[in-house]
Amino acid sequence: MDVSSSYSRKIKQELENSANHFIKIYTLGNTRVVFKKNVATSEIVMSNKVRGITEEEINFVLEKLTNSSIADVTITTGNRVVDISFKN
Repeated sequence: MDVSSSYSRKIKQELENSANHFIKIYTLGNTRVVFKKNVATSEIVMSNKVRGITEEEINFVLEKLTNSSIADVTITTGNRVVDISFKN
């Protein structure tokens, strides 16, 4: 579900102060998905305050938001956070 309108002030600030030209925020149950694009690269940050992010969630987000597969991206995992980056 696209919840970007709930974060319109934060998104506007980041667009003004960064190289990003596109930012969308989605929810996937309790998981928040932030999708950012600039001219050269894209980044997806997935976070969940309750539990870790599953591989199924990563695959679902990649399928719905990009044309990339898990083999085409760089994934960095942390405690309940996943950072996915790839070239446009």
